[in-house]
Amino acid sequence: MRTLTCTLVMLLLSLSVNLAQDVPAPAKEVDNATLLKDYLGAKGKEKNALREKLLALTPDQLRKAIDGLTYDGVVTGVQEWTTQCPDGFERPYWVYVPEGYNPAKRYPLLVCLHGGVSGQPLRGERFNPGEYSIEYWLPHMTDEQKKEVVILGCSAGVPETGMEAAWWHLKGQNNVLHMIRETKRRVNIDDDRVIVNGHSDGGSGSFGFAYRQPDAFAGFFAMNGHPMVAQADGTPVWLENLKGLNIRAFNGGKDGLYPAKRTTPIYDQANELGANIDHTTYPDLDHQVGDVLEDEVAGFFDDELTRWNRDLLPAEIDWACTGAERGRRAWLHIDEIGELGSANIAPVNAEINVPAGRPRLGITVERQVEKPTVETVQKGSTAADMGIEEGDVITKLDDHVIATMQDLLDALDTKAAGDDVTIEVERAGKAETLKGKFAANQQQELEVRGPVVARVIAKLDKPGQISLTVRNAKKVTLYAAQSMLDAEGKLRVRLNPGDDSQELKIVRTETVVPSSAFMLDEFERTHDRRLPWVAKFEVNVAGLLGVKVKPADPKKKEDEF
Repeated sequence: MRTLTCTLVMLLLSLSVNLAQDVPAPAKEVDNATLLKDYLGAKGKEKNALREKLLALTPDQLRKAIDGLTYDGVVTGVQEWTTQCPDGFERPYWVYVPEGYNPAKRYPLLVCLHGGVSGQPLRGERFNPGEYSIEYWLPHMTDEQKKEVVILGCSAGVPETGMEAAWWHLKGQNNVLHMIRETKRRVNIDDDRVIVNGHSDGGSGSFGFAYRQPDAFAGFFAMNGHPMVAQADGTPVWLENLKGLNIRAFNGGKDGLYPAKRTTPIYDQANELGANIDHTTYPDLDHQVGDVLEDEVAGFFDDELTRWNRDLLPAEIDWACTGAERGRRAWLHIDEIGELGSANIAPVNAEINVPAGRPRLGITVERQVEKPTVETVQKGSTAADMGIEEGDVITKLDDHVIATMQDLLDALDTKAAGDDVTIEVERAGKAETLKGKFAANQQQELEVRGPVVARVIAKLDKPGQISLTVRNAKKVTLYAAQSMLDAEGKLRVRLNPGDDSQELKIVRTETVVPSSAFMLDEFERTHDRRLPWVAKFEVNVAGLLGVKVKPADPKKKEDEF
């Protein structure tokens, strides 16, 4: 009996083991964040296959996958990385990662633009410009402050790659945005607390981003820069574009290059038009900023770093541009520009009253030598008319002895447009005296008949309703977040509404369907985890207004939209 019982027990155990082996193991839960990370690093057919899997996710699932990305394995301290930039050139960039870096924590990012962008190479003999730009911060930070931020030092390499890589040119700005994206791929960055800053040309470049591509940044910090330098790429800027942005600037009273007396009136104009530029004048400060950095850095950490946060869902946008490549501001994009004639309702942007500056010789000087040595001479300039040549060393201007670049700037400050001028140069070991006359009107302005300017004043009146007041914007795209929609998921667009008491005749209502494909493309383009957009749709402004537009295809009728 006992033997039979044991046999039955063994038989039952054997059957249970066999039955367990026949039951399939439960499927492992797919880690969507890992799937997304694999997709970002894949290429070709593998990337296409992974994309199909990601597009099968709901928008909410994709959002969770983006939030679930991990950022470990990062070496701390200052690291040099290289990247292939959008303009086709490989550039180095330097990133400071704090000791004790926590991969689960999102860190603010300080993006540093170096000065002397027109004369600094990718790498220098004495220092690397991108690495050096970080030094405006690190030596003036406390040990505790060094634990709280990541710092990115960008390099432009303009002498080697061309002036289009300068901070205010489109290619140069896209290169910086690319370096920011590459940093975000490696380090856990708080997308809503990215701040661009710089000294001299770096400060002017910070203004360039504020005017033209502000959406990646929580704020802009310009140290002895000039708010009008961004026009050097040949396109205008508008103070109204600075509305809603966090901007901090300081200038020196004794700065020979960008003195406060020439920048302060522009800051005040901008603030009168609705901007919020917090600016300070240091009366005894020259162009070098070392004397004030300790206080400025301490103040920045106590105030701006904690207070500044990016707002991608402003209730009102006022944006102007001359090309669609710079037509984006938050949830609005100006896609197509053209004359709308009498249909225009948005006012023309205010003219900027630029204080008269020193007259321009029309030269650049070599930055690696102390004596002001002519590097280039602009065709048709005062210098060219006088006979100044490349390689000339300027030793005297009228009665002013010139030994340094600052001496030259100070001497030019004594002259005005239309004045006669005498310049002595040393050329091939011999002294030469050259005479000339500054042009009567040298203010750096665009021609009166410049490019067509589009301006859109867009207001999110309430969830589900947007008003667009336009000038020369033929087509726009609206980017929709869930919070912008009404309870039914719809968005109503009022075009050139005018007086709210009048009946509106031009209205478009769109049902917004969240799109995983759109969200994935936006994230891959920016590596920005805080983008709130779930879909976009185009508005044919010219068509809705009944403006006849000459078609690009001559076979089409004029009134076909």
